[in-house]
Amino acid sequence: MPTIPHPTQGVTKCTRCGASIRWATGPDRGQRTPLNALPSPAGGLAARTTGLGGLVVRRLSAEEPDAVEALLEWKAVSHFDSCTGSNSQQPQAPPRSRPARRRPTVQPPLWGQPQNGGRR
Repeated sequence: MPTIPHPTQGVTKCTRCGASIRWATGPDRGQRTPLNALPSPAGGLAARTTGLGGLVVRRLSAEEPDAVEALLEWKAVSHFDSCTGSNSQQPQAPPRSRPARRRPTVQPPLWGQPQNGGRR
C-alpha cells in the first residue's frame, strides 16, 4: 500500500504560478526544496515526514529506485521542474539612467563654536 502525505498539512501556494506546494529539506544539506503537493509515480525524489512534522526529501538512485514503504516515503516531483510561472510576472524596478547623487559631507560645528568658520 503506497504512502500518501496529509492532504492539507504543510501545503502553501507558489508565488509564481499559484500551484499547491510543500517545502522540504534536502536533498542537499541545508537546502529547501519546493515539491508538488500531490505524490507522483513519475517523481525522481522520495519524501517523508519527520517526527517533528517537517518534510525531508532525497534523490532516488539506481541502488534505490523506489520510495521505501518501511520509511513511509512517497515519490515526489520538484516544483522547479513543473512551475509554469515566470519571473516576468513580478514587477521590477526601472533601470536607473545615472547613479544616485551623494550628499556632500558637511560636519556641523561643535556646540558653542561659531557657524561661519570663526567670523562673527
